[in-house]
Amino acid sequence: MMRRSSDAINRFVSFLCFVFMSGMTIVVLLGVFFRYVLQMPLSWPEELSRYMMIWAASLAVSIGIKEKGHVGLTFLFDITKSRVVKIILETIVFLATLGFLVVMIYYSVRMVMEAGTQISQGLGITMVLPTLAIPVSMVIALIQLLLRYILDVSSPDVTPIEKEVIDI
Repeated sequence: MMRRSSDAINRFVSFLCFVFMSGMTIVVLLGVFFRYVLQMPLSWPEELSRYMMIWAASLAVSIGIKEKGHVGLTFLFDITKSRVVKIILETIVFLATLGFLVVMIYYSVRMVMEAGTQISQGLGITMVLPTLAIPVSMVIALIQLLLRYILDVSSPDVTPIEKEVIDI
């Protein structure tokens, strides 16, 4: 059930990232068309595309957590053979990441509350919607982190540190 939940969240977030990145591309192309072809520049495409990029990049954090795609140092994991030691190291990394996400959620919620009085220049909307990207994304990332940790530690046949290694 946890694996299915994690997969469902990942599919939904991937779809949202696709929508935001596609929308951003369309908005930028529209802005370029109006500016250079029609010689009638629009004031809002740059701002809207920036907010869409922020949403897409923020949401993609949870995809990286689920897929274990974030950059990490694996030196200690590589030299140890003990599953118990690997679980302890994984728990330390989990707690550090959990702490980071909790701090991000706390301060980003405060930022969203302060943004209620601010209006964007190009779109004329309240800044709550753009700033909401961070707490929403961090909550989704936190859920994925919890699900990933539980799945990794509870799986008896797979060591919890099965990460893809990319040599540069």
